Amino acid sequence: MNSVRNVFLLAAALLLLGAAVPAPAQHEPLPAPVPDRLLPDDVRQQISRLIVQDFQGRMKPLDTLAREMVMKVTKHTRFEGWRPLDLYLSWLADPEYWWHQPVVAVRNQGLRDMLAVPAGQTHLAPIGLYDESGQYRLADLVDEAMRTPDRSRTKVQRKLLSFDERFNLFYMTIRGSTLRLYPVPDDPNHTWLAAREVLDRLEPPLKDRYQQAYLNLMEGLRQRDMSRVRLGIDATRAIQQEFGAAVLPSSTALNAELFLNRTSPFVRVMMVYLLAFVILMTAFFWNLARHKGRPYRWSHPLYLLGNLVFWAALAIHLGAFVLRWIAAGRAPLSNGYESLLFISLAVGLAGFIFEFGHRRGAAAGLAALLTATILGVSMMSTFDPAIGPLVPVLDSYWLNIHVTVITASYGFLGLAALLGALVLILHFRKGPGRPAVFEAVQRLDKLNANVVLAGLALLSVGTLLGGVWANESWGRYWGWDSKETWSLVTIVVYAIVLHFRWVPGLKDPWLFAATSFAAVASVVMTYFGVNYFLSGLHSYAAGEAATVPAWVKIGALLMLLFILVSWWFERSRSWDGAPPSGSDRELKT
Repeated sequence: MNSVRNVFLLAAALLLLGAAVPAPAQHEPLPAPVPDRLLPDDVRQQISRLIVQDFQGRMKPLDTLAREMVMKVTKHTRFEGWRPLDLYLSWLADPEYWWHQPVVAVRNQGLRDMLAVPAGQTHLAPIGLYDESGQYRLADLVDEAMRTPDRSRTKVQRKLLSFDERFNLFYMTIRGSTLRLYPVPDDPNHTWLAAREVLDRLEPPLKDRYQQAYLNLMEGLRQRDMSRVRLGIDATRAIQQEFGAAVLPSSTALNAELFLNRTSPFVRVMMVYLLAFVILMTAFFWNLARHKGRPYRWSHPLYLLGNLVFWAALAIHLGAFVLRWIAAGRAPLSNGYESLLFISLAVGLAGFIFEFGHRRGAAAGLAALLTATILGVSMMSTFDPAIGPLVPVLDSYWLNIHVTVITASYGFLGLAALLGALVLILHFRKGPGRPAVFEAVQRLDKLNANVVLAGLALLSVGTLLGGVWANESWGRYWGWDSKETWSLVTIVVYAIVLHFRWVPGLKDPWLFAATSFAAVASVVMTYFGVNYFLSGLHSYAAGEAATVPAWVKIGALLMLLFILVSWWFERSRSWDGAPPSGSDRELKT
């Protein structure tokens, strides 16, 4: 790759179509591209539906490829006012212009100092990565970082490798390598390639047909000639349908993916969930303060409003999950991002189910908070939202059975942790003359026990099903893999927590709340720790295990501090007698 980079400046005039495609006629210098004015809406809609094949072999709309590339290179969904598709196509049509523009994101201060990036500038022009002799300035540093074991890499080295990847993606894009629009005729593997790569495999007149389609598309974009762009779109689509029909996605899958791209429902629904949390928890504490925590009637305005908002969020969430299933052509459960989408959905469903029995707002309200939080975590850069192909070991009906059951258990146990935290918070109000708070603690204790029981049952069944799948895939039911071991540890932890309720000396709402809250650390370890910080058959990490980040240690200390403060209130105060009877009558409007 370094040698390819080094000849870039000498080959800049050939970047538009590459060596295999004749160079376009000379034109007058074009003005700088204008954000959002490269394509009219009708042309943007047509070109967004062209199908491309990514380097993993997945067939997807050009709109998706453009969004992924723009996000990876610039670290923004919209950059400097540009829509992703317009910007991606502008990179292809005007490579000389963009080679001199600050477009590659650089955020890490150590890397910024290394590259002498001015203060306040967040992006770097690709030309700035080459010295006067045309040598890639980061070549030696990248090679050194690649030779360094993952465990020993510094933060700057990790950021350097990430930056180098972003630059590579941009460089490949302006050369046209990522635009794999054209199927190779009669290829048994259904390979699609970029224009400059596929032409070498064709004979006239088919070669002329492919070449003319691409020239119309690119030259039309370069000259802002939309009639020529339309000709290129139509010709390219005809080629795809004639020679690549076997792997073209269905119109239903295409429409589903484009709708997800336009609406970003998993991002937008977070605010709806947070609104539901605010309303329902306001209803919970209002009820506790004014009406002794009696169960709500469904007709109560505040309670009904909170539930309607929660149900709307859950419906949007479920609908978006189904659309991603349709777009991917499989259950969206194969990677970290997709599993978080399902876990958050499981939390929402758990809150929906248990709210019907509790009817005080806590179950649905806390579920809404946790769902929004998990969706927020899924948006972190650690997780890649791109739809990818299944690895062979996951291409099984057991993916739908085992993964759905065991990841759903994480959602239930996460909700139990928040219910436990709420009980610990209520102990801050422990004191004489507060029977309503005492009753709320007792009711939440029972609710939490039911949630833990459901979560533990799902986790146990899911682990057993995983053993059956492991026997089919690897020829053994149990191998003490990191994931298997920590799943067993989590089952034991929650079995102990649940059995506290049957030990007379340990049957205490505060203790159950504290242990169910702390036990979620085992779930986090089973999911995040194993997947990203340990090596194993289930691990998303590659090579050596990564070091545990500081925020994990800080979070554990804060959790312990919270439990200790609640314990102090629990031990230093008394409820002063039993609560009065008859307080479970329904709260009327």
